[in-house]
Amino acid sequence: METNEGIEEKLKYIGLDLDNVPERIAGPANVSFRVKRNYDEKSYKVYKYINVNDIVILLTPTHRLADYTEKYAKALPLAMFFNPVNEDDMLKYTAFLNMVKSLQIEDLQEIEEQQQQFKSKIPDSITYDKDYLWQIYYAEDAHKYFVLFPTKEHEVATLFYILKKQIENNNEKIYVPICYATYSRKYLYESEIADVENYLCFFTKEWPLIHEVYDTEGNSTMQIMGRTNIYDTLQSEYKIVLKTEQEAREFYQLLKALFILETQLSHHYKFNIKLDSQGSIHFYHNSEKITFSNLPDMIKQEYLKGIKEITKIKEIKVKLSKELKKLKKEANNLNEEYYEKEKQISIFLECKKTFFGKIKYFFKYKKVDNSKKAASTDKKKEEQAGTLKYFEKLEIKEHYNLETLLNLYENLDVENNDIRNLEQDIEAMHQRINMLELKIKNANQYIKEIDKHKKSIFEFWRFTNKPEAQALNEGTETPQEKRKMKIKKTFNYITDLEDIGKQFDKEVRDILNKEETDSVFIATTEIFEDINLLLNNQEIPEEHLNTLKEKLIEENKNKTVDIFGSIAESQEKIKILGNIRHRENEKNRFPILLLKENTTLEEYKQILQKIIETIDSSIKKFKTSIDIPVYKVGNLKNKLNIFYINPEEALEHSNKTKENLYKLNLTEGTNCLPLTNIIYYNNENKTLPLGMMISTGILLNTDKLNFKKEEKDTNYKIKFHENETKAVELDIYKYDI
Repeated sequence: METNEGIEEKLKYIGLDLDNVPERIAGPANVSFRVKRNYDEKSYKVYKYINVNDIVILLTPTHRLADYTEKYAKALPLAMFFNPVNEDDMLKYTAFLNMVKSLQIEDLQEIEEQQQQFKSKIPDSITYDKDYLWQIYYAEDAHKYFVLFPTKEHEVATLFYILKKQIENNNEKIYVPICYATYSRKYLYESEIADVENYLCFFTKEWPLIHEVYDTEGNSTMQIMGRTNIYDTLQSEYKIVLKTEQEAREFYQLLKALFILETQLSHHYKFNIKLDSQGSIHFYHNSEKITFSNLPDMIKQEYLKGIKEITKIKEIKVKLSKELKKLKKEANNLNEEYYEKEKQISIFLECKKTFFGKIKYFFKYKKVDNSKKAASTDKKKEEQAGTLKYFEKLEIKEHYNLETLLNLYENLDVENNDIRNLEQDIEAMHQRINMLELKIKNANQYIKEIDKHKKSIFEFWRFTNKPEAQALNEGTETPQEKRKMKIKKTFNYITDLEDIGKQFDKEVRDILNKEETDSVFIATTEIFEDINLLLNNQEIPEEHLNTLKEKLIEENKNKTVDIFGSIAESQEKIKILGNIRHRENEKNRFPILLLKENTTLEEYKQILQKIIETIDSSIKKFKTSIDIPVYKVGNLKNKLNIFYINPEEALEHSNKTKENLYKLNLTEGTNCLPLTNIIYYNNENKTLPLGMMISTGILLNTDKLNFKKEEKDTNYKIKFHENETKAVELDIYKYDI
């Protein structure tokens, strides 16, 4: 047999002798398999440990991404690729040797090491790197596992790992995804699992992945993986493990109940998500944890709370109805009074047109009586009539259900809507009464002016012959307009970061010179610690300066002389920032500091003091044009701090398992300095793109800001890996300026 490029060595490592293939590997393999409809072949629902000896190997002359129907139709047993009898067999044999040639023993060893780790523990992330390469299926009718491996696939280590273990015949189990496998319905029906996906997507705003995972003993669990926001735009992974049917059903019913409450009574209920140190999701309402066991009590308490609210609202409704009725009666009385006065003035205006009309009006109408009518003697009776009669003692039940709670709060919404309508009607009635009172006042003044001239017929005659008297209505007084609130643009990290970054960068370039941007750049380096030590009147350790000098010496050793300068147009000069090409160089802290190998600590302090002054003046030049939240981890003991618009970037600067996360709501007009592209690059060629593509940092002098603490919260940020779970406990503090 002729081999090349290490084929013989690879076959030897696998333990395969092509002239003496074991019968259990080279024997016939007939597998009948039918794919269920509506199955998503790009996701794996089932992960389990299976014995490699139970896997039938089939090879298919296709690519991995080919349609399953095509791959299955062309599949042949592995035994047909070993014995080249005719030309067709020789093609198969050559294809197999080409697969051996593609094999990298290092890849095979990596899989062996990975599967060895899986023997003791299922991956925390359930999935793992390159798990899609196994291509293992389960035929229910034949009760057989089979691997459907494409001969045109270049990554072949998984195939030869199975083959190697089958040759060793040690009944080794491997942890793999099963293609086209569906849930066993041991925990929930498929329709219920689909509901769980929808409910979790509603609460977390991300689509979850639900897996059925089997351990080495064949015991299964349902495990749900996904991502959720734990605070503002800060996201975390979560993992829910359901070990029994009861756990799964309780979790499903809890999700369903909370989903119904928040969707149908969205203005009453908003459930918050918190994670524990294991990454499991917990739901909270008004800081109270909601579980399946305390859900009935929660429904009962919410029902009793709703009863109190609706009772209170009905009492308010009765009072408002009485007030509205009283106002309507008052308005009707005023309307009648105004009608009489309007009638008298109309008669006067008509009578003054003729001689006999004037005489008639003078003798017929006496002086007006402006005294108000006495209040009705039935007022006390009317007030008593509004006394509530329909509230009886409520009988408290042991349990309440969601339907009862929904009906109650729907009635509460109706009552609240009635209250709003009554308040609007009362406001309108007050305006009408004010208008009528003003009109009556004007009418009284008009009639009073007429009566002043009725002392004698001759004086009345002269008065009525004057030009047109003042008009009846002076117009209604309009209430002072409410001060219009300025509508501010709200910042959305997902949609606005790119635009606000460009805006900030343009402003920084306009107001800061190169010396100022260079000084701010120093605050983004390791020298920032020394700057804050100086600001806090603390000594800078000599070791800090010595470390910097060592880095300077190392950099000078590796430095090459640029003999072309800016005239060079080689590809090495072209850089990419935010998918935009430019020809600018990154800033270097040593030329800015003018640091030399013989610089003393005192000289170093003087340099930093000048940089501090420049940074301070630079911050004063810039003001935010928008309200924007920023985040920082650690502490706020320093005077100068870098916050980040992206909370994920803030957490990148910490490796602790417990951290303080500070959220600061910067208001429009706050002095700060965004760390835009111009802070990190020289822009000698004027090709640097606008934006905040390197960092979303915001430099703040927090010593000059007045903080107002609003709230504290605690949550976990989780990251699942194959072999470990990284959990960071976050104490979250929110501040306003």
